[in-house]
Amino acid sequence: MSQLPFDWKPAAAAKASTPPMQVSDLSARISAALDAGVPDPVVVTGEVGTCNTHSTSGHWFFTLKDDQAEVSCVMWAADTRGANIRIETGLAVDVRGSVVHWARGGRTQLRARSIRHAGEGDRQAALRRLREELRAAGWFDPANKQALPRVPRAVAVLTSAAAAALHDVRARAAARWPACRLVHVDVPVQGSGAAARIAAAIAEVDASAEGTDIDALLLTRGGGSAEDLDVFNDRSIAAALHAARLPTVVAIGHESDTTIAELVADARASTPSAAVELLLPDRMEERQRLDQAAALLDRRAARRVSAAEDRLSVARQALERSVKICIERAESAVSRAEAKLAARAPHAVVADRRGRLERKASALHQAARAMGTDAARRLDQITLVAATKRRLAASRAAVDERASVLDALSPDAVLARGFSLTLDEHGRVVRRAGDVATGDVIESRLAEGSVRSVVQPGGE
Repeated sequence: MSQLPFDWKPAAAAKASTPPMQVSDLSARISAALDAGVPDPVVVTGEVGTCNTHSTSGHWFFTLKDDQAEVSCVMWAADTRGANIRIETGLAVDVRGSVVHWARGGRTQLRARSIRHAGEGDRQAALRRLREELRAAGWFDPANKQALPRVPRAVAVLTSAAAAALHDVRARAAARWPACRLVHVDVPVQGSGAAARIAAAIAEVDASAEGTDIDALLLTRGGGSAEDLDVFNDRSIAAALHAARLPTVVAIGHESDTTIAELVADARASTPSAAVELLLPDRMEERQRLDQAAALLDRRAARRVSAAEDRLSVARQALERSVKICIERAESAVSRAEAKLAARAPHAVVADRRGRLERKASALHQAARAMGTDAARRLDQITLVAATKRRLAASRAAVDERASVLDALSPDAVLARGFSLTLDEHGRVVRRAGDVATGDVIESRLAEGSVRSVVQPGGE
């Protein structure tokens, strides 16, 4: 038997002769036993389990495990700065350090001083192989992605009813584009069997979307540990997303590596709220865009009308000058001819010259009528300008009508007319008295502020 660093006696003898010890004494003996029984330094090979890397302090807290045991580890910032790897769940590593017992916290940990790759763990290797397979099959290719709808009428939201992500999606959608209907499909987002339930729900929603107003599908959840989010690396979910005819968005709120579901989806977002911003237009931006389009249309129409009026004015003035000059010339020619005829007495010559003058006058009148036809064409242009003005007025009225519809759809407009919106403790809308029970806390949202109240039993 090896020599222990403290006196050891069988349990029966200890009961008879060993007095109680202080906690600090026991802690000191545990430290002494570790110092005597565990090499320093020690090199341990295992797979990283849970891990927490403090971005501000630089410390790493993680677990190292194999099939039968798990050890808590810590690596201080002074040592992590020299590490050449990025620690993550599933990574197989060799850790070199010392086993220490912290008297204050009563914890025994492996204090890592250096860490290096020892090859991939089973989970990490399987995930890498699946990614390579799906990438080779073109499932991640941007060329195979569908475009998201410009203004979806309804969006199917797949997430847990208890998830905070559902509240975030509803709140952001109501503020951004309240005209869009959200269809919640309750599915588990972690745990055993979650992947199969999610894949089946995607296929069911996609198959039933034809003939409805559902234009897109959103799969989402909040953050979580790598183990919690591993369900979104399942092949069945990836296959369902790839086969979906509806445009799909996946939003998993986390900062770790991108999941396979996010890579296969038509679009991905970092958070549930960011996914809503991808799917829905902003009503204020749309109204501003309509106002800008109407203003641009007004400016262009005004320029065209003004230019047409200028051209018409110039043409009218030119026509008046031309007719006046022609008439003056004709009158002058007639006066000269009459003077010559008066000086030459013979009636034959007078008749001949008069006939010639009449023919010239007839030709002059025909020319004047031709000029009048040209003026008529220019008057037609004036008519076209008037028609353009009427069309502009109709377009302006259509823009105002759409803006009125947007205002009418606004929840704030409904509240301003004296209505209120009542929510239960979970943020769900209360539509009937049966939706709440005595003692429930409800919130009534008004046009200005809100009122919280407790449900009292009703009278008989």
